[in-house]
Amino acid sequence: MGNSLLISGGCLGMMVAVIHGVIGEKKVVRGGTYDSEVIERVLRAIMALSGVYWFVAGALIASAPWLFTGPSKFGVVLGAAAMLATGSLGNLWATRGRHIGWVLLAIAVGLSCFGLALSPGSA
Repeated sequence: MGNSLLISGGCLGMMVAVIHGVIGEKKVVRGGTYDSEVIERVLRAIMALSGVYWFVAGALIASAPWLFTGPSKFGVVLGAAAMLATGSLGNLWATRGRHIGWVLLAIAVGLSCFGLALSPGSA
């Protein structure tokens, strides 16, 4: 059961990352008008890099049942879940809770943490 939760949490994190990257680029970056080129580049970097970080975190969580055991599994999953959690909290703060992204990332974190607690050989 624990490994299934880890896989689910990781896949949800990767899905949110891809959707964030695609929609963010199309709707936010390309869809806006900005006072300077620097602001547009910074916004594009924020959208792209956060998506990459979340995707990598999700991939680490989803692959943890096969790649890691013992304390390394615990550390990797907890560290990756922390990356998703900071994304969730940042999204919650920035949008004042009016965006589904923070909820989806929080669910991914919850699934990952419960999966870690229930998975064999994680600590």
